[in-house]
Amino acid sequence: MPREKSSVSREDYLKAIWEIVQEGQAPISARLAKDLAVTPPAVTAALRRMARDGYLRVARGGRINLTAKGRQAAEHLVLRHRLAEKLLTEVLGLDWTAAHEEAERLEHAISLQVEALLLKRFGRESVCPHGVPLFGGLPALRRRGAIKMAEAAVGDELEILHVWEKDKRFLEFVDGLRLRPGARVKVRACEYDQTMTLVVEERPRRVIYLGLPATSRIWVRRVPPSRGSS
Repeated sequence: MPREKSSVSREDYLKAIWEIVQEGQAPISARLAKDLAVTPPAVTAALRRMARDGYLRVARGGRINLTAKGRQAAEHLVLRHRLAEKLLTEVLGLDWTAAHEEAERLEHAISLQVEALLLKRFGRESVCPHGVPLFGGLPALRRRGAIKMAEAAVGDELEILHVWEKDKRFLEFVDGLRLRPGARVKVRACEYDQTMTLVVEERPRRVIYLGLPATSRIWVRRVPPSRGSS
């Protein structure tokens, strides 16, 4: 059982539910307890309060559904989180691998006035350091043709759009391989255990190997073959 945090805000719960839905999974109490590192009784009490206040409904089977009020609050916090990440990396120079954890703390302190200034500075069409659009989230990436790298086929040339940001060790791993958003790779082979052999399209070209735990956390889009690719 996880050790309960001393303080988890209503906004944290709403954002966690929203992010689970964005990932295409069903938000249930057990997943929330794991993601937020709180005890199941704490989740139950929090959900009861938020349902009473009109932020969500708990359906039969335990699935949690945000109301319009709940979605609006969650999306607003997510926007502030991404703006905080951009402020930390593009203005203050923080490494992108540390931006998510720092933004988790900073997001609650951004006022509406500062939010407007940050939006003006970075632009509404920009993306966070991990490749997610400020508005629209993963569905916006899917509309651009994004798939998980694990779903790509041998011979596909891919541009990395988004790297899953909630695990700093994973970010440091892919950063060491220089697999940031914008990098291009070609799938040379895929083994029975789904380990991929990838050619990184840079000079000099490099061959790397990624297993399913990594390729399922990287979102890409297929691109036309580059000149001279092999």
